[in-house]
Amino acid sequence: MRYLLVAIVLSCTEVSISKVPDKPEDSAITNDSAGNPVETATDPPEGIGGYIHYYLRQVACPSCMGIQNEITVEFRAKFHEKTFDTYTRHIPVVGECTQNVTPIMPMTTPLDVGSQIIVQPQNGQSFFAARGQDGIYFQTWNTDANYIRDTQHFIDKQDGANITSFFSLHGFTNIEPYELRYVDPAYAFSAIIYKSGATFWWAPAGSNSIFNITLAVYKPDGSALLGYVSCSGTDSGMMTIPGQYLSNYPYNSLVAVHLIRHQVELIPWPEQNTFIESHMEWEVVGTGKLE
Repeated sequence: MRYLLVAIVLSCTEVSISKVPDKPEDSAITNDSAGNPVETATDPPEGIGGYIHYYLRQVACPSCMGIQNEITVEFRAKFHEKTFDTYTRHIPVVGECTQNVTPIMPMTTPLDVGSQIIVQPQNGQSFFAARGQDGIYFQTWNTDANYIRDTQHFIDKQDGANITSFFSLHGFTNIEPYELRYVDPAYAFSAIIYKSGATFWWAPAGSNSIFNITLAVYKPDGSALLGYVSCSGTDSGMMTIPGQYLSNYPYNSLVAVHLIRHQVELIPWPEQNTFIESHMEWEVVGTGKLE
């Protein structure tokens, strides 16, 4: 049966792409009671005090994946006591591949910034994200109508006090092989993915983001997941998954192809004198089979 479940693909690598840079001690000039300038030490921002994930997923054949919607947009934010861990080390380093799938999330103590936060695009309609019992502020849609691309978004508390801001991402409108995009289950899984090495293309390309392709490989009847291959590269418009990662899978194995653009940045959170990890993610999921 050609029916797959969309999995959250988290591959393990010990190299972080968003480590907090070491910064020298800063200083500020103040005046003493006599009006004389005095240099006083100030602490520079350090560590990670939160995580913002703004995510768009488009699935070519939703019924093949056991879901209802072609488009899913999710916003989540988390604020917590300072940590020196990162949320995005599951993304392989550029030029590397992995077959390991191990979720690794920082252990943190949540901070409550209110029952909801307000996200205001610089040019667009604002939206609210409510705080759940897990301390995560969350909102989701099944349309990209309100997703404002390449735009500064301000995150405010309910009283209007600004927390921080992030810059949204744009996606890509074309993927190859063309057959990856088939929407009818009767024709899905027609794209040929060669066990000797599989090449994929996307456009537009050329951003400074990381581009990741993750292949989720299933038995030929789709009844069981056999494993993952996840590779990262530059946003060049083309990537080849080396055959060494595919050669041991059976011929005619079904494949869910996840093409993902990631943009990870550290943005200041002045109130806590730390950084928030901003993770913009745009994913397109297609179908193919191994030959």
